[in-house]
Amino acid sequence: MKEKQIADLVSKNFIVVKVDVGNFNKNMDISTRYGNIAKRAIPVAVLVSPDEKILFATRAGELSSARRMGSSGIYSFFSKLAKLEPKKIS
Repeated sequence: MKEKQIADLVSKNFIVVKVDVGNFNKNMDISTRYGNIAKRAIPVAVLVSPDEKILFATRAGELSSARRMGSSGIYSFFSKLAKLEPKKIS
């Protein structure tokens, strides 16, 4: 996420909050707040609206292979999220 293209996309569209869950023994209250997301796979991405509604969450481990996805795969993933509009998400 530090590569320029990805960093630019993310900084223009999101506020990133990093949460260290350690070995699933830290900050689990935050994971629980968003549906125990971190218990499925890490890394995790949760897109939350300003009024704290979950717009998207990686519930199926979409980023679990992030190391193999490469820059283009990660850019594609976040590009799709950046296009989501709250009114289109159930």
